[in-house]
Amino acid sequence: MKWNSILLSVLVTTLLAWPMDARAAAVMRGDVNGDGDVSIADVTTLIDHLLGGITGVNFDAADVNRDGSVSIADVTMLIDFLLGGIELPPDEEEPQETFTVNGVAFVMVHVEGGTFTMGATIEQGNDPSSREKPAHQVTVSSFSIGQTEVTQELWQAVMGSNPSYFAGNQHPVERVSWEDCQQFIATLNQLTDGHFRLPTEAEWEFAARGGIMSMGFKYSGSDDLTTVGWYSYNDSWDLRGSGVHGTHDVATRMPNELDLFDMSGNVHEWVQDWYGDYGVDPLHDPTGPSVGAERVYRGGNWYFDEWFCRVSFRNSVTPSYTSHGIGLRLAL
Repeated sequence: MKWNSILLSVLVTTLLAWPMDARAAAVMRGDVNGDGDVSIADVTTLIDHLLGGITGVNFDAADVNRDGSVSIADVTMLIDFLLGGIELPPDEEEPQETFTVNGVAFVMVHVEGGTFTMGATIEQGNDPSSREKPAHQVTVSSFSIGQTEVTQELWQAVMGSNPSYFAGNQHPVERVSWEDCQQFIATLNQLTDGHFRLPTEAEWEFAARGGIMSMGFKYSGSDDLTTVGWYSYNDSWDLRGSGVHGTHDVATRMPNELDLFDMSGNVHEWVQDWYGDYGVDPLHDPTGPSVGAERVYRGGNWYFDEWFCRVSFRNSVTPSYTSHGIGLRLAL
């Protein structure tokens, strides 16, 4: 504790010496002392709290990195923010719109466009596949994406049947091919006079990473997959012999920064693109190759481990392929 006190004192002294005009504008996140501003005073308040000097700080303000705890990592991020090294994304949720078809409602979340690094970024670890390389800059325009994977209830309302193996109204639909998804979307658009579609691969990854609100997590919404995704560890598939395994109700794990659920785990999700290798050049609203043999799916599922649930993971199969572990998420 004594060493931590010395380190924190050095950090505070350095920050005090920094010109005030280098510090970013006030936001509610980081306003630890509740004075309506974010400043060096909030750093000292947060340090006092961590050292046991004060209690009762506002958790939402003190959890600067939004990892569900208050620690030295929040002090570091707050200092980086005040020194102008990073931007803290806004706390406000992205706008949402609810649609209804044949009595079944579903929510689409607006995703503000932006630029990000797509592929095998540093937080993805040391073993991404060659399919995830090279990491490259991508800009996407604003779009909307389903708050959850398409449920069996919604598929049934549109198509009049349910192909899924693991039955449950709020479970994600599975055993649907990319071609089946195109028919579902065409029928949905006829019923709603809408313009729904599958997300592009770039849109999907941008949303999974949290868009412009991204905190740089390995999985969609956290570095701890158990909190945000259903996968082999927290699905009873690993408990051999229990007989309890399969998909789970959507939105029963924590959402990511955009309030999107299950983008890591539960079921893989088809995207629009034909599979193609990444290049090094920056891209704007990429849609993948114009032709191909396999369509891409993303996101990991209930029977795979953590490696498959990373936000950069990508794989592909023929458009007619079906599986107990592949479903879809809508875009607009």
